[in-house]
Amino acid sequence: MIPAFRAATTQTARALEIVRMVLVLLVFFGLLMYPVELFLIGHWIPENVRSLIPFLLTVPALVVSAWIYFDRSAPWLRVTYIVVMWLLVATGVLGAYYHWIYNMADASGIAWNFTYAMENFHGYRPILAALAYTNMGVTGLACIYRAR
Repeated sequence: MIPAFRAATTQTARALEIVRMVLVLLVFFGLLMYPVELFLIGHWIPENVRSLIPFLLTVPALVVSAWIYFDRSAPWLRVTYIVVMWLLVATGVLGAYYHWIYNMADASGIAWNFTYAMENFHGYRPILAALAYTNMGVTGLACIYRAR
């Protein structure tokens, strides 16, 4: 991002690179702080491997986000970044699904009629909280996208 900002020759290109740099920083700091919050609320449950997925995915996401901020010229880095961001999107969607399933299981079993499912949307496990990873992934993908 920084080399691209320095190489920008027009005001529009500079503005676009500033937006990209800000977005990558937002993703980076989100990735840095969200696992801390998850740890503080007790999401780290070694017996349940699924609860560890956000923590395990955060490490490569932080590394590639920091690396791409300073150098995005390597094609393998760009591809790795895109793959990790898609994994963040999938993790958020799957996390929301599992939160919803566990909320329904806690209530009185899993049933897929609309009213019952919506009643358990707001349970002990917040469904929208898991989608924070999806948000970070989509934001990361938006900042790496290049129109041709």
